[in-house]
Amino acid sequence: MNTTWPPTDLAQWSTQFRFITPIQVRFSDTDMLGHINNVSYFSYFEHGRIAYLEKLGLTRYLLQSPTEPGGYIVTANLECQYLREIHFGKDVRLGVRVSRIGTSSLDIEYALFLAEEEIIAAIGRGTVVYVNPTTGKSQPLPEQAKELIRSFEEERP
Repeated sequence: MNTTWPPTDLAQWSTQFRFITPIQVRFSDTDMLGHINNVSYFSYFEHGRIAYLEKLGLTRYLLQSPTEPGGYIVTANLECQYLREIHFGKDVRLGVRVSRIGTSSLDIEYALFLAEEEIIAAIGRGTVVYVNPTTGKSQPLPEQAKELIRSFEEERP
């Protein structure tokens, strides 16, 4: 995983996100003060990660059931830096990007935006590992999946 964390220039860093998805903040995500509970951010990251995989057509490569040939990804680590409070009722968007493609893993970064205020409320990063369903050990990512990610992340409007 990239050791330069958190990014020093958040405004520049945030321009690297080509995939942004809305987040539905539920009332049950909040605490007594109406703030989004810290554990909810991790479910937002998961939602965004799956939406990213679906958008790029990667679920067929990276989310096989344990009984099918191929493999599936598991989260190896995940972290979040909380920068601003988020309250229920806010327009929240999540940026997701793959920042590094390894042999059997992907580093993924997240930016949680408050759309109306145009600020970043939280940032996150994590690593997913591609696992062999028979052995439970890591295995090389499918080349087709790597190519789809490279193509998407390197394409500029």
